[in-house]
Amino acid sequence: MKLYSEDFFITPQQHIAVEPRVPQPIFPEHTHDFSEIFLVTQGVGLHVLNGRPYTLCPGMVCYIKSSDYHLFDNVSNLNLTNVLYRSDSAFTYLNNISHFFPADTEKNISHWLLNKEHCNKAQQIIDKLNESDGSDPAYTESLFLQLIMNLQEGRYNHVGEGNNEQRIIQMLRWLNANFMEEIDWESLTTQFSVSLRTFHRYMKNNLGISPQNYLIKLRLSEAYYQIRFSEKTITDIALESGFNDSAYFSTRFKSEYNFTPRDLRHCSN
Repeated sequence: MKLYSEDFFITPQQHIAVEPRVPQPIFPEHTHDFSEIFLVTQGVGLHVLNGRPYTLCPGMVCYIKSSDYHLFDNVSNLNLTNVLYRSDSAFTYLNNISHFFPADTEKNISHWLLNKEHCNKAQQIIDKLNESDGSDPAYTESLFLQLIMNLQEGRYNHVGEGNNEQRIIQMLRWLNANFMEEIDWESLTTQFSVSLRTFHRYMKNNLGISPQNYLIKLRLSEAYYQIRFSEKTITDIALESGFNDSAYFSTRFKSEYNFTPRDLRHCSN
């Protein structure tokens, strides 16, 4: 399935458009002739980008190029704000801004978490973009530049620095990259200078799930990808994804996706 710019941009001269998804439903794999940035404002869900699954949660931002293909699945009250743009080379006033976007050589950095400060600022800029009628491209493009600069700024943090929320965001970023390791929550929170109680409270209030359930979602996403796109046995995939008990893995997998690992393997074949 392919989506086309004429269905989302009012005129051929319009280079930027805002498209809220409240809520974002399950949507099959598709591509489009424009690029987009989306910000998760509420809920959780599975986003599969170029065959690689990611667990979405509030405060997460994602970049999608026109050459990418993606889908949404297993959504729960998932709300997104999409900023669509034709091309980073099609602007009237902005030049040489490609360095503000993830590079093709960077692995697994199409998604990252923002803290509340950068998330709120991004939403304020997007609201201004949405209110703009597009008649002043200089103003619209200046807002877009503010947005991508804010998103990049929200991407970088030094481990152990900042307030509690910033350190928790750092920890979640680490977890997103290291979820297959054996996790000792007490040790991990100490490493990031956050109390375990504070971390549990943050996860419950902001993501609506416990740290352990978030970890399981990450591991299930990796298993989903491996079952679809590798020849490994389901038992090996379960172990490599962080599950020591294959029966428990199958139970959690079916609870998460409403079908068994074997069902997915059969469909993939």
